[in-house]
Amino acid sequence: YSMQLMQTKFEYDGSLNPRFSPGLFGLEIESIKAYGGESQTPDFILISSAGVTRPGRPGLNLDEEPPAVRMNEQLGGILTWKWRGEEVVRQSGLNYTIIRPCALTEKPGDQALLFDQGDNIKGQVSREAIAALCLEILEKPQACQKTFEVREEEQTPNSQDWGQSLASLTSD
Repeated sequence: YSMQLMQTKFEYDGSLNPRFSPGLFGLEIESIKAYGGESQTPDFILISSAGVTRPGRPGLNLDEEPPAVRMNEQLGGILTWKWRGEEVVRQSGLNYTIIRPCALTEKPGDQALLFDQGDNIKGQVSREAIAALCLEILEKPQACQKTFEVREEEQTPNSQDWGQSLASLTSD
């Protein structure tokens, strides 16, 4: 079981949400432990963000980047913290999958998904599609020890072979 607390810092037009308040809640995690045997499928799925390795990347044109990358410092280093969270998961000893969705939308998740590695792609993906992907990954050994970005392929209905798509990705 998992839990996520989230408030959006962005308006639909990409500007900062003037009503956003981070609040007083904070949660420090010293370690991640899970009960499990020798499973061949992911024990832990982390939904991170596309763009986590881009802040400070040499030669990056910020004008061409999504709001979270352009405004990482203004947002308290959110992408930097997500990157650090990824590192904790990678070092945990668990079978994991780290998904880095591009900009999340409220659209139906009926489009094919494009997976990539290297933190270079941009685009959008529906929350519904990411939720469906997480459910699929729970049963796919090809997803273990992998980090990848994902976006929707516009105008392409979803009829993917998830196992084949995941098998083509390089392990961390």
